[in-house]
Amino acid sequence: MSNICNNHHNNSHDLNFSNFPPIIDLANPDTEGVVKEIANACSEFGFFQVISHEIPLDLLKEYSRQCRLYFGLPHDVKIQWKRNEGNSRGFFDDELTKQRRDWKEALDFGVPGTRDWSVDDDHSSNQCLDGWNQLPSEEVLPNFRPTVTRYFDECSRLSDHIAIIMAKGIGQAETTPFI
Repeated sequence: MSNICNNHHNNSHDLNFSNFPPIIDLANPDTEGVVKEIANACSEFGFFQVISHEIPLDLLKEYSRQCRLYFGLPHDVKIQWKRNEGNSRGFFDDELTKQRRDWKEALDFGVPGTRDWSVDDDHSSNQCLDGWNQLPSEEVLPNFRPTVTRYFDECSRLSDHIAIIMAKGIGQAETTPFI
């Protein structure tokens, strides 16, 4: 009598896990080891996955929920926030890849010109080179703006942290001006 699970398990050696992108634990106390892992991932794969990134799970879940609510809005509601030639931030569903329309909807937004999320998006001081944010009002989606701005800030913090690790991986000191 053969055990199918064991037979399948015994064939697992056929998988070459060295061909998969690395998963890097940012909570690893060996900080020099993390620097080496990320440097290797960047040079060997060009990307990697991080775990223990300290973005709270409740925020990730709420961000996902808010995105589903946003993209679940009727098209005629979302189109009022459509990006245009004067403002590259906002909703879009007309991007082309290889001269063919993509089957996606997206929302581009970024840090406001004032660097202060409490200032109204359309305030003149929030205009940046690429425009200003066009997010739904509290009346349309009550928790959308607070959730996406908190998520944005958390991702910014994480990207700054990873950029410092990457810079160390190419031999830059933490005191280097660009870091």
